[in-house]
Amino acid sequence: MDISEIADPAFTNEAAESTPAPSQRSDDNTKAMIEVPPSSAADDKHLTEALTALVNAVYSTAERDIYSTDFERTSTEDVADLLRAGELAIAYLPRPDANEDASSFHQTWGTPIGCISMKQISPTTGEFGMLAVDPAHRGAGVGGGLVRFAEERCYRNLGLGAMRLELLAPVHFEHGGKTRLQAWYESLGYVHVELRDFKGAYPHLHELLSGPTEFRVFEKRLVD
Repeated sequence: MDISEIADPAFTNEAAESTPAPSQRSDDNTKAMIEVPPSSAADDKHLTEALTALVNAVYSTAERDIYSTDFERTSTEDVADLLRAGELAIAYLPRPDANEDASSFHQTWGTPIGCISMKQISPTTGEFGMLAVDPAHRGAGVGGGLVRFAEERCYRNLGLGAMRLELLAPVHFEHGGKTRLQAWYESLGYVHVELRDFKGAYPHLHELLSGPTEFRVFEKRLVD
């Protein structure tokens, strides 16, 4: 599924380097940390609800006018499945008074402000999606940090040499957000490699489109 509109003006093309970034990082402005929570986080109702609300709010804005009606990008069940599979990374603000014995992510780790999903799609290639950042924390490198984290995880942990992403963009009108987002991905080293059949991949969503739309696939080599 297409990536949300989080193009971050504070993030440069660091991710285009051949060597991925460290798997855990702290941003100078937000002090955000990025981790893949343990699978037990899937049972944290507070966390799954918070992430679902964040992703749906971001995509509602990012894909306005692309669809003829509103729809929810994800659900608590989908988020829980990703957490259980270890395929969802979370950017969060660490709590100074974190309680290691607490049962919730918020009490133990901190406040989630962004997320990204990542998975292996072939013996050599990974894919990221569902990239979302709380609007209050944009412009501080959180989105770029999430992308770098996903690249690092697929490269270091899975031994994959390439990463892909999908971008849904209308062709019957100029969507400024999608144009900026594509330029941002290209600045990170992603290259347009093919057009996919959106109807075939997501028939239930294709019916909701407001007009002709391209389903673009981008790829980046993680090593030279």
